[in-house]
Amino acid sequence: MILAASHRQPLNGNKRLLIFFLFFSLLFFSQCATRKSIPVNTQKNPPAKPTSEKPVKIDTVVWKNEPAKKAETPVVTPSTNKSDEVVYKPTGKYKKEIDQLRIVALVPFKTSGNDTSTSRINSASTRYVHFYAGMNMAIDELSREAGKKVVIDVYDCESVEEAAVSLANYSNMAPHIIIGPQKVEALKYVATWSKDHETTLISPWVSSPSITEENPYYIQTKAGLSAHYQNINEHARAKYPTENIILISKSIDESKLKNFNDSNKYKDIVEKIIKENDLATGVDPIITPMLKETGPTVFILPMASSKDENYIYHFLRRVVSEKTNKEIIVYGMYKWLEMKADIIDYMNVYKIRLSISNYFDQDNQNIKSFKKRYFDKYREFPSQDALEGYDVMKYSIRNLRAHGSDFQFKNLPPHISYLETMFDIKPIHKLITPGGAPVLQYYENAYVKIVELRNNRYRIVE
Repeated sequence: MILAASHRQPLNGNKRLLIFFLFFSLLFFSQCATRKSIPVNTQKNPPAKPTSEKPVKIDTVVWKNEPAKKAETPVVTPSTNKSDEVVYKPTGKYKKEIDQLRIVALVPFKTSGNDTSTSRINSASTRYVHFYAGMNMAIDELSREAGKKVVIDVYDCESVEEAAVSLANYSNMAPHIIIGPQKVEALKYVATWSKDHETTLISPWVSSPSITEENPYYIQTKAGLSAHYQNINEHARAKYPTENIILISKSIDESKLKNFNDSNKYKDIVEKIIKENDLATGVDPIITPMLKETGPTVFILPMASSKDENYIYHFLRRVVSEKTNKEIIVYGMYKWLEMKADIIDYMNVYKIRLSISNYFDQDNQNIKSFKKRYFDKYREFPSQDALEGYDVMKYSIRNLRAHGSDFQFKNLPPHISYLETMFDIKPIHKLITPGGAPVLQYYENAYVKIVELRNNRYRIVE
């Protein structure tokens, strides 16, 4: 059975959320097997004013749970075959549809963990339901633009086995783009599949250099850690004297000093190693002895893991208690926004700057317009996941129509008309052989900014 995206409004005035209806409809229909993808028209609005080319509908959002044939769970192993090296121009070995464009979305809705007898969505599913709702907003909008018809196949996919089963439908006719999945092992499998089938894979949730190798079809929509380290390093050095900058590390083993000191480019900054126990329970001052007599003291904590949460909290607590009248600036990572409320509270008050790829301005007119349209449709205000789903789908469809399925090879200029990010896709290279030419590994969105948080709103620090 197939479910097309619903555009119906609630049938009564009790403000039941349409987004819940959308999800539980997906949950109900996901229990039925489908043997064939059948496009269903989902457009409800008339086309916009005439253009030079007749507007074409983005045809369907097709919900799928079980493809036609079962595939065994593959074992993902690194290939040493010479024929697997990156091919910069597609060979054309794998056919793709010509008359329409197909996007496969592998989204971990986790429907099996939800109870259809209640009106609540499992918290583990919520962010992906919002992402999916944002995708639908982009589909509705772009259905009124000129271009090829686009079909979206959506799968509830979390594991390697589910990814393999889903992609078994496309062995003979590869899609033009795959979005997702979220789990690392499943993503590694899909990355291998995308490379083998010359299909562009967009990863909106995972940014890691270890997902794939020499794969020009893999795109990360968020900058990796190296890009954030470079962003912080350049920003801090441009604004403050090198002698006022101190890199903080938990241990020698976890040091990131090599990412911040390049003897060919920069004067070295100092690193201080501070143990977590000393921060948490020590009675002697730790921050005070490091404070500079002239100018602000700048601390860099390049920590982006949940296991660093307590360390970050205790460091910031020390900064607040020991700063006296000295000016202190702390540079941190985007992951801090997902940590405990105490850390967020510190960020709202003190000079704590984060390197971040995704953010939105509440006062931006495009954001306000999107929030209104989203609320009109779903009776709920959008989360940042909804904005991200909108951006990723809009970016995918626009590039497919304008540049084809291998658009990352075109060295395109940055795309700026999005809600919570800019897409500045750049190749990531790796030096394999000393003295040799760097080898393309994958593509990554290079867009990063330094921001501060004030009253829970982002402020860009140029």
